[in-house]
Amino acid sequence: MLKKPPLSLQTTTLWEYPSQDYGPNIHGDQHYRGASPAWVIWNLLQRYTRPGDLVVDPMAGSGTTLDVARELERRALGYDVNVTRPDVFHVDARKLPLEDAKADFVFVDPPYSRHIEYSDDPRCIGKLTAREDEYFASMRQVIAEIFRVMKDRRYMALYVSDSYQKGKGQEFVPIGFELFSILRQYFKPIDIVSVVRHNAKLKQGHWHKAAVEGNFFLRGFNYLFIMKKELDSVAPPAAALPDEAPAPQAAVEPTAAPPREHGKAPGGQKAPGGRKSPGGQKDRRRSGPRKGRSQGGAKGGKKPLGQKSRGHGKPGRQGPKR
Repeated sequence: MLKKPPLSLQTTTLWEYPSQDYGPNIHGDQHYRGASPAWVIWNLLQRYTRPGDLVVDPMAGSGTTLDVARELERRALGYDVNVTRPDVFHVDARKLPLEDAKADFVFVDPPYSRHIEYSDDPRCIGKLTAREDEYFASMRQVIAEIFRVMKDRRYMALYVSDSYQKGKGQEFVPIGFELFSILRQYFKPIDIVSVVRHNAKLKQGHWHKAAVEGNFFLRGFNYLFIMKKELDSVAPPAAALPDEAPAPQAAVEPTAAPPREHGKAPGGQKAPGGRKSPGGQKDRRRSGPRKGRSQGGAKGGKKPLGQKSRGHGKPGRQGPKR
């Protein structure tokens, strides 16, 4: 039996631990295909959460995140279309039954294309190939939901691997790069970690022999993308905004204001420049700005420094209402 070394916080962007689990307690099911590494979640929760925080896993699998979170005195909610235990709710990650801005931290370990048969549920994203747009469109929905349920200025992490399948057509798919580009539309990047893989396939010699003979590479690491929700620095795509939120307005450049008139109004009185209006008739055309509007009074129509025009402010903050 493998002796598990003491667990400690990882200090570089290359993480490695010889086992899926750590310590004497059980965290999830290490025999579950595609089980998330418990020690990775432990490191994340130690760094980015506090006791009592709500941790959410929208693709909870065997419940590794739930076990680690509760051991560290965090609250935890898990969802999955393939329910393996009573405390995992049967829910599609693209439509979470959670109010806006409730989660303090979200961890998600999605399917990496169709390498593993997770569920018979037709909603399972693991049935979609990463060689088609539907996979990434579905993952965009998952990421948008994570954004919605997270509190502002809190963190999330996505754990994923690229895909390689030997055969005809496109064999390699850079899933990590594609998902990171989607994440950046919603979140501020904090860091990218490479996690060394220690799965059963990498321990079997014939796979390494096949990689040499076939001139391809086995997947030796997973990406761990650590992101932060910051509404004041990253504006999400309009599609991610709540239905009732107004669409973001483009910034409008202020127009130059006409000069303020220094004479009196037409109609027998002094017109601009001291002239009288023709025939002494009252001229109903406005020759100056409406009263009360900030149009400036500087020569040539320019506004004095520091004077602001109403109606030309910054566009509204994008993002879910809080």
